[in-house]
Amino acid sequence: MKKVMKISLIAMVSMLLLTGCGCKKKEKEEEQKEEIKVNTNEEVVKDQTVDIFSFTNTSLVFVNGQSELETTVENTSKKDAILKEFLIHVYDNDNKEIVTLTGSFGGEIKAGEKKVVNSYYASDLTKAKKITYELVK
Repeated sequence: MKKVMKISLIAMVSMLLLTGCGCKKKEKEEEQKEEIKVNTNEEVVKDQTVDIFSFTNTSLVFVNGQSELETTVENTSKKDAILKEFLIHVYDNDNKEIVTLTGSFGGEIKAGEKKVVNSYYASDLTKAKKITYELVK
């Protein structure tokens, strides 16, 4: 009788351990399957120039529940410049503005210098049709 109880107890403990480990593994796999969307629309990722500033290497991705727009800003002039911030206008297929994002890197950008700027938005912008930039001086 004691032998049967010991075997039953060992079997139950083993089942609990195996079942518990499997659940955690499934949860981790689901977390790793986070969807990443990328906007490759030419009017979004194209290089643009506004005044003496060039906006290049633009990407717009949606990951972890938010959109991230990354662009490289270059001062194309031969003089140092001040750019406190710039606006990023995001448009839909009907050319209606979805949102205006703000880009900032702290003010001064030396002649020929490049700075990478990231802007975030709490919704999916990967279906945006185009973006434009506006300098705020």
